[in-house]
Amino acid sequence: MIERLKLLNENLILLNKDNFKEKEKYLVIRKILNKKDFLLNTNIKYVYAILRDLKFEEKDLKNIYLKLLEEISNIK
Repeated sequence: MIERLKLLNENLILLNKDNFKEKEKYLVIRKILNKKDFLLNTNIKYVYAILRDLKFEEKDLKNIYLKLLEEISNIK
């Protein structure tokens, strides 16, 4: 799931190559997604905000967040 988020973010960077403000936002999100244990070290409200920025619907946020948590618990 985290790899899917990273790929989606990379696509949004490319789509916004001519929109400096939007591109910068997605570059910041890239840095966050690439941090080790970003999910464990990031407030849930910020994770939800990132998911919103990645164009996920509000009704799906909780489910996606839980899938991310499940994914990292299976890794450790």
